[in-house]
Amino acid sequence: MDNSVIYDFETLSQDQMSGVVTCLAILKFDESRFVDKSYTFKELVNSAKVMKFSVEEQVKTYERKIDKSTLDWWKEQGPDAQKWIKPSDDDRGLEELYDFFMEAAGGHATKFYTRGNTFDPILLESIMKQTHKPMPYHWWEVRDTRSLIEGLSWGSKLENKFIPPGCDELVKHNPTHDIALDVMRIQALAQAIQ
Repeated sequence: MDNSVIYDFETLSQDQMSGVVTCLAILKFDESRFVDKSYTFKELVNSAKVMKFSVEEQVKTYERKIDKSTLDWWKEQGPDAQKWIKPSDDDRGLEELYDFFMEAAGGHATKFYTRGNTFDPILLESIMKQTHKPMPYHWWEVRDTRSLIEGLSWGSKLENKFIPPGCDELVKHNPTHDIALDVMRIQALAQAIQ
C-alpha cells in the first residue's frame, strides 16, 4: 500500500506566498518496499505524475510574481530542465491543482514529503488559499527529505544531495527526476541501516 507521497514544484520565484509555479510533480510510494522489493529510479520516474501550469493565467488572474533572478537562473540550466518552465499546450489553470493533487496522491498516504518544509508546503498552501480549496493533507503529515536523509546519515560525511547507485539517467531540475531521486536516497539509507 502506498503510504507516502512526495511532491515538488518548479517555480519562477523563491517567494512561497506569491511566486509563479510552472509545474508540480507528485509520486506515491510505499516505504516497506525499500528493503523487501527495492524501487528502481526508472520505475519511480515512470510512476510520477506531473502537471504544467499557465504562467500567464497566474500573473493575470492571481497576481503571482516572477522573480528576475530566478528566471535568469533557469536560463543557465540545460534544455531538458528548461522545458518545465516554457509554455505548452498542456498548461492548466491553478484551480485544477487541488483535484490533480488528490487524484495523484490517492487516499492512503499518511506522510507527505518535500525537499524542505519551508518552501513547497507553504507554496501549496498559498495556492490553495487563492483557489479557495483546503489543503490536501493535514499539517502533521508533512515531512522533509533533507532532515530525514541527514538524520539517517548522521555521523557520516554523506551529504543530503548524494546520488545513489542506479540514478544514471538523472536530469537535474526535472521535477519527476528530483522526487524520484529523493526516494532513491531514502531507500539507499534505509537499506544501509538494515
